[in-house]
Amino acid sequence: MTVFWQDLRYALRVLGRNQGFTAVAALTLALGIGANTAVFSLVQGVLLRALPYPRPDRLMYLAVDAPEGEVSAGTRTELAFWKERAQTIASITGEEGRDDQYLATPAGREWVHILAVDTDFFRTLGVAPARGREFEPAETRPNGPRSMLLSEELSRTAFGGGAAAIGRTVTLRDTAFTVVGVVPRSFWYPQPADVYVPLIHTGGPNDSGRNTNLIARLKTGVNPVKAGAEMTALSRAFAASHPDFEHYRGLRLTPYHDWLVGDVRGKLLLLFAAVGLLLLIACANLASLLMARLEVRQREIAVRSALGGSAGRLMLQFLTENLVLAAMGSAAGLFAAYLALDWFVSLIPFPLPATAPIRLNPAVLAFTIAVAAGTALLFSLAPLVMSARVDVQDALKSSGRSGGAMRQRVRSLLVVSEVALSVTLLAGAALLAQSLYRLHQEKLGFAPHGLLTFVTPPAERYRDGSAYWRFESGMIGKLLSIPGVRSAAAVNVTPLTSQNNYPAQHAGHPEHSIGGMELRIVSYQYFETMGIAIRLGRSLSARDSETAQPAVVVNETVARRWWPHGDPLGDRVLIGWMRGRNVMGSTIPPLEVVGVAGDTKSVYLKSPPAPTIYIAAAQATWYADGTDWVVRTDSPASVAKVLRAKIGELNPRQTVEHIRTMDEIVSATMADSRFDAWLFGGFALLALLLTAIGVYGLLAFSVARRTNEIGTRMALGATRADVLGMVLRQGTVLIAIGLAVGVGGAFIFTRMLAALLFGVHPADPASFAAVAILMIAAGLAASYVPARRATRIEPIAALRYE
Repeated sequence: MTVFWQDLRYALRVLGRNQGFTAVAALTLALGIGANTAVFSLVQGVLLRALPYPRPDRLMYLAVDAPEGEVSAGTRTELAFWKERAQTIASITGEEGRDDQYLATPAGREWVHILAVDTDFFRTLGVAPARGREFEPAETRPNGPRSMLLSEELSRTAFGGGAAAIGRTVTLRDTAFTVVGVVPRSFWYPQPADVYVPLIHTGGPNDSGRNTNLIARLKTGVNPVKAGAEMTALSRAFAASHPDFEHYRGLRLTPYHDWLVGDVRGKLLLLFAAVGLLLLIACANLASLLMARLEVRQREIAVRSALGGSAGRLMLQFLTENLVLAAMGSAAGLFAAYLALDWFVSLIPFPLPATAPIRLNPAVLAFTIAVAAGTALLFSLAPLVMSARVDVQDALKSSGRSGGAMRQRVRSLLVVSEVALSVTLLAGAALLAQSLYRLHQEKLGFAPHGLLTFVTPPAERYRDGSAYWRFESGMIGKLLSIPGVRSAAAVNVTPLTSQNNYPAQHAGHPEHSIGGMELRIVSYQYFETMGIAIRLGRSLSARDSETAQPAVVVNETVARRWWPHGDPLGDRVLIGWMRGRNVMGSTIPPLEVVGVAGDTKSVYLKSPPAPTIYIAAAQATWYADGTDWVVRTDSPASVAKVLRAKIGELNPRQTVEHIRTMDEIVSATMADSRFDAWLFGGFALLALLLTAIGVYGLLAFSVARRTNEIGTRMALGATRADVLGMVLRQGTVLIAIGLAVGVGGAFIFTRMLAALLFGVHPADPASFAAVAILMIAAGLAASYVPARRATRIEPIAALRYE
């Protein structure tokens, strides 16, 4: 300990005397360690933290065995079948999301989030209601008792506490429910809810919709392999007893946590790899700085060796100095991560399935300490080895300015490593930037600028679609009365916000069936308001009333698939039918095709236009759910200010939600790609800056070491241009070698980014060429300053140097 305290005090004095070097070294480390700490906080909070349920490793997600490894939700029919027959499963349950609605309680009306859950939902997760009970089988039948569970917070605001809520009656969308339980405050589920209602098994076609998330808990002693074998056998039995499920592939078990993190895992691991590369660049940069400093301290090392200091004792002293540097950089990085973590998390555009807020915690602190120690050893390795090779006699004869060729080669190798790592990051950033550009160039099929959108959830239960259409007609009149509104229309789903699909068939042609046909219920003027072109026939208009011939407009994708060489006008479409069978129990009459609309990006911006059909809202007498609205105006901001007041004149209970411009919706669909591009771009620019500093430092030190040589060359006739070229060549060779190595590494790294790219290949030549040009330009810029300085050396002064 005495020796350690001596070394520590000496290290602090040495670093204090070299404040510039200390500041640069600490800042370099702070960048690398701070970024790694922040990203590891995400990794630990999302990927490594256990789910807050008893024995979470026993929880499984039952996914449909879809082609190409896709994970798809199940059905209520499958839930009932497996619940009755599975022997390796202790309990199985399901849940489906529901639209937000108003809940009327004695305390007033509240807008609530709703989750429909099957029996054993809480038992499967291993959580018991804080008060009361969960649902019984009778409550999941069509005509069973109407019951619900409340969150503890809602029970407190509505009834003053959980005990007072049990047995009380509340009203949800004009239907009375009895409160049978209260969910504990500590309960966490990926889809938060204020109200839990029973998942009704209708016994009809709706039970076949793939909207149900199936969760199972394995029995004690049963491993996933054994349960998976039973899943395979039961899948065959299900397919045999349910012929309506054509091409059925069965269910497969996926650990619930793995399903939960889904695509987020890949994104976070790629992000972690990127900051790891940044830290390696910082270490290489710092090692180069330490070796330059070692050159200056050769005389000190020689004196201490001559006075009896062993190589091990000297290496221990230098390691102590480096550990102090690492501690300073880590402290600065940790503080920066603490300040920036909330801001960083808020920038992430995709939902994080974290069971608790992302914070710096003991696990993250332990990671930071380990990274700091490892970093200190890593960037100390080359300088420590080089310090052991100092020739005492030669060093005592010199003034400390000379240096061996081995040390110069090691510093060059470090710079080459920096260049290679930077190229890897730059290639990834270039591909992501190009992917974002391609997204911006995608054709939407509609004109987003000047469109204002909002949602009107149903304030009451409408008798049928006719009554709801009367409400929508009144809404259109109110909207058109607002100054600045040029047109307005209703649609069941605004483009790029969600999806709504049904089976559909070309009448008389069962081979022409689409299981996931996107269905849009629109008012007249929808196509004109959205700016969607009509390619053939006409759009839907006021003539398509409830009493008129049911009409439909199909998009170009449907027309190409069903009428590749014919005229669709006058032909008919069946909703709810699939391969000649009425799979949904549909009562919708055949719809006559009156027009073909241009393709639009209706569901996903990154996917081709989905097959879509449009039905007149006046004729959709079977539809009475909430509506999305699109308003064409030159001043969206001013119209948004008066929307609620105008709609309140029609129905004071009607709420207006999610007021956004269509430009904002389009921008939101690019949020993931924009975040990836900016984040990787930021890391890549930091890496480029550190690399440029490394190249500059190496050449500046090289020029200082070769002052006498340069003076001799100039005295023998070398021109300033010759000297400039000599130094620039040295930098260019290092850049070229690092570039060649980095391109090879980038080919491997960018393939890991394939899932994040759109419209660009991971080995895109243009992106790699741009990276090469940028790296060469940065390297030449960093080389020019020391090269220019070398040309200003006076031969006489240089010959007297050393």
